[in-house]
Amino acid sequence: GWETLIFCIIPAAVSMAIVPMFRVCTSKHPYMAEVLKIEEKRKHDTLLVRQTRRPVYKIILQVLPMAICAWGGLAVTFVIFPAQIVHWTSSNPNNKGFVPQVIYTFQVLDTVGRFAPSIGLNLSQKLLMLFIWLRVIFIPLFICTTLYQTTTAPFTMDWFKHVEMALFAATNGFGITLAMAYGPQRVSHDKAEQEVAGYTMGFALINGIFIGSLFGLLANFALGQQ
Repeated sequence: GWETLIFCIIPAAVSMAIVPMFRVCTSKHPYMAEVLKIEEKRKHDTLLVRQTRRPVYKIILQVLPMAICAWGGLAVTFVIFPAQIVHWTSSNPNNKGFVPQVIYTFQVLDTVGRFAPSIGLNLSQKLLMLFIWLRVIFIPLFICTTLYQTTTAPFTMDWFKHVEMALFAATNGFGITLAMAYGPQRVSHDKAEQEVAGYTMGFALINGIFIGSLFGLLANFALGQQ
């Protein structure tokens, strides 16, 4: 309703106002002044001099498999999180805070998944592609949990919802972290190529979130969820 709209507009306006304030306040710092000089020089050089040794499209094609992994991983995640989670209820009618509890499970296990590669857990790039796309199974699983949580076991059980959320979150953090790490590694250590790779991976992340959220809303409408 209007309350939700106001709640979204006010923080957005405050955030937009902070951006120029942050720029003005930080631009006077010696470190930021040097960074701004480098950025200004880079913008000027970009118009006059080719920055990469190879055509940009070839660099993007080289990074593309990992960019697709990052895109697919986040698209799957945002199709059902939080679009389906907000409709989950506890088998205990007195547990009014079940949704925040499940979201807390996601936050903790997503962090664990992101940390896992730093302690040696790893997958090859080919296995990572398979791993990312196998996560599609979570979409029907979570939708079934929403639709049958009051009628069919094990969807009626709170522990099952926490377990599936834990697996969903851990695989999200683990897969996205590896994809983002592998992407720039697929090109040379040339600074300009690394920059293009970084932009490509960043675009994949943002677009994956957008497309996933869009399909999440469409799924809500298709299932008659308010």
